[in-house]
Amino acid sequence: MSDIVVESMAAGDTMHVMHSSAQMGCFLIFAVVCALSAMAETAHARLHGRNGSGKREDDLGDLPLTATGVSKGLGDSPLLDVSRRDEETGARAAAPASADESVGKSGPPVAESLGPLFDARRLAQLAPVRIALGDKNALLASRGTLRAWAEFGLVLALFYFADRTGAIPDSEKSYSRDLFLALFVALAAYGYRTSLHKSKTHAPLNREQTEEWKGWMQVLFLLYHYFKATEAYNAIRLFIAAYVWMTGFGNFSYYYVRKDFSAPRFWQMMWRLNFFVFFTCLVMRNDYTLYYICPMHTLFTLFVYVSLLAYKEHNDKNTVVAAKVFACVVVAYVLWEVPGVFGFVFKPFQFLLKYTDPTKPDVDPMHEWFFRSGLDRYVWIYGMVCAYCHPRYESLLKWIDEKPTAARVAIQTLMAGFTLLVLYWYHETIYVLPKLEYNKVHPYTSWIPITCFIVLRNLTQTLRNFYVELFCVCGKITLETYISQFHIWLSTANVPNGQPSKLMSLVPGYSLVNFLVATVAYVGISHRVFALTNELKVACVPNDIRKIAAHAVLGALIAVGATAAGFVVVHVLMLEPL
Repeated sequence: MSDIVVESMAAGDTMHVMHSSAQMGCFLIFAVVCALSAMAETAHARLHGRNGSGKREDDLGDLPLTATGVSKGLGDSPLLDVSRRDEETGARAAAPASADESVGKSGPPVAESLGPLFDARRLAQLAPVRIALGDKNALLASRGTLRAWAEFGLVLALFYFADRTGAIPDSEKSYSRDLFLALFVALAAYGYRTSLHKSKTHAPLNREQTEEWKGWMQVLFLLYHYFKATEAYNAIRLFIAAYVWMTGFGNFSYYYVRKDFSAPRFWQMMWRLNFFVFFTCLVMRNDYTLYYICPMHTLFTLFVYVSLLAYKEHNDKNTVVAAKVFACVVVAYVLWEVPGVFGFVFKPFQFLLKYTDPTKPDVDPMHEWFFRSGLDRYVWIYGMVCAYCHPRYESLLKWIDEKPTAARVAIQTLMAGFTLLVLYWYHETIYVLPKLEYNKVHPYTSWIPITCFIVLRNLTQTLRNFYVELFCVCGKITLETYISQFHIWLSTANVPNGQPSKLMSLVPGYSLVNFLVATVAYVGISHRVFALTNELKVACVPNDIRKIAAHAVLGALIAVGATAAGFVVVHVLMLEPL
């Protein structure tokens, strides 16, 4: 293994031993899962053949808590409604909800869900345990879940093969402004021509609109990385700020409107944000903060959750909401702007949030986390404020729409003119600043272009009614495309924690053909990982906190056992030095 992977840590480092053991343990677990999945498929095929019917039996696709849950008929699959469940749970991690959505039922929050969550004796009745004990019924009942885990493991194996073995050559990045813009304009024109749809709502910032917003920003963000379009740096910073704004807006909308602070909802959100990146870090031996979008959104999601959870029964009072917003501003100011506080607060989490660039080994390992999270330290709060004001904004737009034509056009023209003047001022005084100078003012000014975009995008009812579905599809998989780009589109040149400074060259010597081939594979895999993440979320993080706790305990036991087995393989059988 050490002949393939160039380590950024000393061989005697304890973290090196843990990383290498966990990595090998991950490989072993997925190998076992693939074998079990093959056995389940074979058993199902034999059973299907014996039944002699032409009908396909549905999978349970779950990791049931009880023995009876395994032995029930196979028609109770929670996987049959993945898309709907995703709209109500995991997808809200990446897409803000509009404030006009109906209020759902709420269970106890995380803080109130602690205590005796499950009977340890029932742990033996979980499907993985029963499968390990040779229960064929449990194997068949979990066929869908095993298939999803096996497919996910194959994706991770592909990441390793493409970006760690050196089997696929690298190529250098090159930038052409004409090509960069032409690709985006061509995609936008194609999407407008083929997938322009009408929304079912006139509300501003509806789900389709925010998905579309995320989608076209993500396309530009990815093209920026692929072509190394450094001149677009300030624009990319604004796009990331808009993503963080959506974190504040979407989570505040959900918790404020639905009042659902239940533990299952919370852990489903954490799964959506961190499941893919967790296993990618294990397999690729990368630090969490290399994929800084994930810890950053996780942190700000926690901030929104905690701020609304406190005295949640008073969230309908303007003074309480104002006090919470002010408290968030104070916390952000003290945390990032008072010297020494950030380092003190995050010191216990340094093992998780540290990052060392192999090309800059002498930089403080917490600098990357401080820099990345600090750039957008206030805009998530502005997203909360916008979510709170959303009903009033919607009422204002409705009032304008109901005006006579002449008055309506006059008001909309004035709004557009003033907004464009503000954008022009912003561009001439802030946006054109050099990179380092711009970074200094970005935390305090990113809300300006975000607000201007919202005003212009929702100016008329026609603008609010229509959206480009192609960009909505891109917007739904932003997390997956962000993580996957490191390993199957770009290349970190076989270096753990390395930045993706090169391109994966599937068709050497033909840069545009290579771009098209690699992009098709990369987007397809990202879309599939999105589906797998939600399938496994339904199975592993159900709407029952006791099942979640049981799965967490079993997962921890499997992780410990796999890591121990990985240690034996790497440091005993393969004789890699400690």
